[in-house]
Amino acid sequence: MHHLWWLTSVFASLVFAMYIFANQIFKLKGSLVMIYRGIGTALVLLPFCLLINPVENQTFYLLSVFQGFLIAYLDNRLFNASKRYGAEMTGMIQPISVFFGFIMWFIIKPDTLASLMASPVRFILTIGAILGIISSVLALKKSRFSRLAFFYLLPAMLSVTVIDLVCKILMELGQQNVLGAIFYYSLITSFIAGLINAVAFSQNGGSFREVILPKNIKYAALPVIVIIMSMYFLKNYSLYLGDNPAYVMAIIYAYPVWILLFNNIYAHFTKDKIYAKPDKKVLFAMMISIIILILVVQNG
Repeated sequence: MHHLWWLTSVFASLVFAMYIFANQIFKLKGSLVMIYRGIGTALVLLPFCLLINPVENQTFYLLSVFQGFLIAYLDNRLFNASKRYGAEMTGMIQPISVFFGFIMWFIIKPDTLASLMASPVRFILTIGAILGIISSVLALKKSRFSRLAFFYLLPAMLSVTVIDLVCKILMELGQQNVLGAIFYYSLITSFIAGLINAVAFSQNGGSFREVILPKNIKYAALPVIVIIMSMYFLKNYSLYLGDNPAYVMAIIYAYPVWILLFNNIYAHFTKDKIYAKPDKKVLFAMMISIIILILVVQNG
C-alpha cells in the first residue's frame, strides 16, 4: 500500500478543496466553523472509542495534545492575518511551508537525506519538482508579496510545517495500529482546538444559541464535520504511507486546481460570472512537477 501515497494525497487534496470551496460559497463565520470542525467532530467521534483500540505509545497522546494547541494557535493567526493583509497573502502559508517541511524532515531524519543524495539526479529532480509545485500554487493563488505581511505570517508558516511533521511522526508512532492512530489523533486535536476556538468565539460576542441554530447545524455543522473527518483520515493515512511529509503536502496543497474547477462548474450551473481561467502554462508546470515528484519517489 505504501506506493499509493500519491493517490491518497490526491483524494486528500480534493477533500481539502471541498472544505475551502464550501466555506467560500456559504460564507460561514470563521470562528463558528472552527467550533464545528473541532468540538462538533470530537462529539461525533467520541462514541467510537468503544470500538477502536487505543495506541499503546504514551508519547503519541502527549504529542496529540501539543498538536491541538498548535492548531488552535494557527487558526487564530490565520484569522488575524486575513483581517490585516487579506486572504491572498495568507494563501502563501501552505505552499511555502512545504519547502520548510522538506528541509526540516531531513534534519529530523538525516538518513533520508543521505539516501536521496546518493543519486544526484534524483536529488535534483526532487528539489525541482517541489519548487515547481510551490511556485505553481503561488501563481494560481496570485499571492502578492509583502515583506511586512511575510514576517507576520512567518510563525504561521512554521506552525503549518511543525503540524505536518508532527502528523507524520504520530503516524509512525502508531504504525502498529494506524486506524487507532488516525482516530485518536483526530479526536484529541479536534477537541482541544475546538475548545480553545469556542472560548475565542464567546469572547468575540458569539452566542451558544448561534452554535445550535438548526439552520447552522444543517447547512454548516454537518457538512463541515463530514468533510473534516474525511480530510483527517486521508491526510494522515497519506502521511503514514509517504516517506517524506513534504511529498504528501506538496500534492495536498495543490488544491487550488480543484477550487478553480469547482468555481467554473458552479458558475456554469448558477449562471454566475465565469471565473477567470488560470494560465495554462502554470497548470502544465504544476502537473509536470507533480508527475516528476511521484515518479522519482516511486522509483527511489
